[in-house]
Amino acid sequence: MSQPSGRRWLVCAIGIVLIAGAYLMFELGRNRAGYSIVDQRRSIAALKDQLAAERATSTELSRQLAIFKTSKEIDRETYSQVEANLTELQAQIQAQEEELVFYRGIVSPQDGIAGLRIKSLDALPADENHYIVRLVLVQAIVHSRKVSGVVKLQVEGTRDGQTTSFDAAELVADGGDYDMNYEFRYFQGLECELALPVGFEPTSVEVEIRPSDSRAEKVNQSYKWSAITG
Repeated sequence: MSQPSGRRWLVCAIGIVLIAGAYLMFELGRNRAGYSIVDQRRSIAALKDQLAAERATSTELSRQLAIFKTSKEIDRETYSQVEANLTELQAQIQAQEEELVFYRGIVSPQDGIAGLRIKSLDALPADENHYIVRLVLVQAIVHSRKVSGVVKLQVEGTRDGQTTSFDAAELVADGGDYDMNYEFRYFQGLECELALPVGFEPTSVEVEIRPSDSRAEKVNQSYKWSAITG
């Protein structure tokens, strides 16, 4: 071996010894200071486990929150449906009660008088000066046979300061036919649309029921216009 090569080898060996010594001194210093690579690795592993556990907890909390929100939405929708059903049920009960009162009025009227009568009369506004007149006839107490006939309506009021009256047949809208014939055993609704003349102010409606049976009595009744349009 030549002298220069020997020196290089010696220098390398000395460098390796110095580096190894420095590392040993470094590790010795860390050990004296209480540092341990094993403990560090254990701490890192414990932190990783803790992080995984916290992630799992976060995932579970997110799942429970989603379930809670879904349950809340379902509860809200269920409550809305129950409320809607309850409202509909109450409306049905009210309608049935009104029907029951109506039928009681047919079967057993408060005055106890049997025979053909007017149950109700209404004039509902339609277009300008147009009214839908609805009449309900009933046969109270006795329903052993059908009754038939025709209803005559007369609208009374003022026009140009003068008292004026019109037969409803003259006021049928759009030139339609006046059809207020009836035939029933318990009750029947009749309807016609009237077009009032311009400037005519109605004050009352006279209703006359003319039975087909000549032995039956006519029924006459007067209604204030304000009462049937209110």
